[in-house]
Amino acid sequence: MSFFVSCVSLFIALLLFFPVSTAANFTASPTITNAPVAAELKFFSLDHKDVAAVAIETRLPAANESDPSCYTFEPQYRIARASDSITITIAAQPMLPANSYAQASAIRTARLNQLTMTAADNEISLAIAYNPKKSEPAITTVKRKPVIQPDNSIIFRTYLVLTFADTPTAKLPKTIVLDPGHGGTALGATSNDLLEKELNLDIALLSRDLFRGQGYDVYLTRTDDSNPSLLDRADAANILQADLFLSIHNNSMPADMPAAAKRLYRGTTVLYNSSANKPAKELAIMLADQLAAALRIHQYPLQDRPGLVVLNATHVPAVIAEVAMMPHPQDAKMLSQRIYRLEAAQAIFQATDKYFSIISLSAGGI
Repeated sequence: MSFFVSCVSLFIALLLFFPVSTAANFTASPTITNAPVAAELKFFSLDHKDVAAVAIETRLPAANESDPSCYTFEPQYRIARASDSITITIAAQPMLPANSYAQASAIRTARLNQLTMTAADNEISLAIAYNPKKSEPAITTVKRKPVIQPDNSIIFRTYLVLTFADTPTAKLPKTIVLDPGHGGTALGATSNDLLEKELNLDIALLSRDLFRGQGYDVYLTRTDDSNPSLLDRADAANILQADLFLSIHNNSMPADMPAAAKRLYRGTTVLYNSSANKPAKELAIMLADQLAAALRIHQYPLQDRPGLVVLNATHVPAVIAEVAMMPHPQDAKMLSQRIYRLEAAQAIFQATDKYFSIISLSAGGI
């Protein structure tokens, strides 16, 4: 009996620390194997760099890994270089979506002339012809947070990443990943005839324009009414080796809170993760101060939320800005007007720009 309880306790602990996949991709009693598979191709094109990343996965029984966070899965690959091209051949069974190959062949940028992906029985190749006058490739790997499956196996994913950045790289700008929270069927908070997902996206788009106007490289995890997974949002920051991941939200209150109590709560706050490898508490403080001052609203204490995926799965400084409190009539009226959403975007830019200036000075920069 005690052995059974111990096993159950271990399983519950794994659920707490590793996200659960909701996709029904496996049979009731699958054969669990550690054979690597190529599962996805991601491509990012920013103003100053292009990045291609191939997701290689292996799947192991949870019982095999006493500490899954310490498991290191490194894809096996070989490289062939020419003066203006590079080919990466990865030892993995190709299991990418059927349209991946056509999407790859359609990629053209100022740095990349052609991208071709081919597959054999147990390997996949990515051939990239590039402009050597604009860029040279750099190869890295990026580890994703392990994902526990309903059958009590764990998927370990590592991205093989090829980055083509403008030269000289010493002059590259900071890279910001802006994450408009929610999207699609995930509406977020719904109060006073407002949808949080729409507010988040508009503030993120306005913020993007401000950052780009000052020379930053910016990537949005969504630019439409889609809903990327939480891990995909974190992956973007990790793959791009971003200098900051900033998720934009608006706050809500419990549905059962009395109306009179709801009228007392309004204001802004910022969430961060003190347990992260690169905590961003200083940025969280600056963001909360700037948002409260710009919007002339109350500031709530910062929230340390290490359990949130976008804060614990990112390898870069990460924060979540809760711009305002949607159920409050005054906050809702403010959010409904684009001039105030622009003020929120300006506050986000100003706080972030100030943060990088301070970081640069403390590191001995100019």
